[in-house]
Amino acid sequence: MKVIPVIDISRGIAVHARRGERMTYVPIRSTLLPGADPLALLQAYRRALESTAAYVADLDAIMGLGDNLGMIAEMAAAEPQLELFVDAGIRTADEARRLLEAGAKKVVIASESLASLDAASEPMTALGPGKGVFSIDLRGRTMIWREASSESQNPFEVAALLTSLGFREAILLEMERIGTGSGADAGFVGKIARAAPGIKFIVGGGIKAATDLRLLQRAGASAVLLATALHDGTITREDLIRVGADR
Repeated sequence: MKVIPVIDISRGIAVHARRGERMTYVPIRSTLLPGADPLALLQAYRRALESTAAYVADLDAIMGLGDNLGMIAEMAAAEPQLELFVDAGIRTADEARRLLEAGAKKVVIASESLASLDAASEPMTALGPGKGVFSIDLRGRTMIWREASSESQNPFEVAALLTSLGFREAILLEMERIGTGSGADAGFVGKIARAAPGIKFIVGGGIKAATDLRLLQRAGASAVLLATALHDGTITREDLIRVGADR
């Protein structure tokens, strides 16, 4: 089980994500560092948790309010050994390439930024093997797409089609659980994993304790995204060592 700490960036500041309600996000308050500088947070993850990967969400780019590409490039240059996953709301091949050029090791292609699953094909092809990660974005266990369409709202159907587009990794993100500490639903994760046996699943949203990691691993998750539980000290480096999690 790999643990991937999260940094959500809005207007150059690391913010605390909660329930996917982005206009209400406030700067993080963390036991890991003073302040809310994204680069300092990345380095704190590296120093305190010995992280080997991190997930960065450029919320401004996702919402169409500008971007933090310069900050992301600075983070990638400062910690080149980290496997940096980046979600910047990409929809095109050119946008995908720009993230790679900025230093992203994995580019997230998120359903909430696409009109359909077919729209993932172009950026995925541009990225090449192993560089693209699809994000199954859910609210109420229903797929979130950029615009209303006839596209499937069923996450099981979407997950089963990902390998045909060349994906080998996918994020399973339940928006309403983000930042709540409500716990992840291992039963639901297990059903998704069985629907798409060729996909490695990264689970995000609501993970509250180190015991959740074991449950999710048994359900078929290969990795988890963590933020709130790390900032408030609910999950510590010692907890991660105890459950045998990779950082």
